[in-house]
Amino acid sequence: MAEVDVVAIPSKANYVAFDALRLGRSTQQVVGRLLRFWDARNIKKDGQFMGIVLLLLDEKCSVIHAFIPAALASHFRQVLREGIIFNVSGFEVGRCTKIYKITDNPFLLRFLPATTIIEVSDVGPTIESEKFMLRNFDNLQALANTNIELPDVVGQITFVQGSNLNDPTSTQRLVLRYRIDSSVIVYLSLWDDVAATFRAHLSSGDTIYSVMLITTVNPKMFGG
Repeated sequence: MAEVDVVAIPSKANYVAFDALRLGRSTQQVVGRLLRFWDARNIKKDGQFMGIVLLLLDEKCSVIHAFIPAALASHFRQVLREGIIFNVSGFEVGRCTKIYKITDNPFLLRFLPATTIIEVSDVGPTIESEKFMLRNFDNLQALANTNIELPDVVGQITFVQGSNLNDPTSTQRLVLRYRIDSSVIVYLSLWDDVAATFRAHLSSGDTIYSVMLITTVNPKMFGG
């Protein structure tokens, strides 16, 4: 059973569930757990910083994608902490793009200069600690080379190929042999900061589990 936090919703807050959001700038407020956040970069423009991507989970177990543009990143970054539950207001609701989707929700939250994000605690509804957009092998085959969504996968690492495996500062590409089914092995490429993070796990001396969950992968199919 997933761990939960108990939160208090401020009595004056007219908060809504993610599924009830309406398009446009709004006075609506939402309450959700910050699952993960990361920097978005444009690989076609030499890694230009575009902003911060967030994943939020609400009490109805719905996940929504939020985005903080580069111009506002320094203002909000200092308050972001994964696993913490926040009340967010003063945002704009837009439609997700039809490619590279990271949730099943058709909408996203865009942070504005007037957006506020406040940590919430005390007694109230429960919010689970995690939720993933898991896909099986058949789903991955259907998604291959489409760029429609970036799903999460669970599998067993059977082999790691790459150089400088014990150097946590190296961002060179790593290739993992990854068993996602009893009879299916795929190759998983890790790049840049993700590759460095994986090397850090290898060199830390801590126990490395062979079964791992990896998020936001982009399925590709090569050859026949």
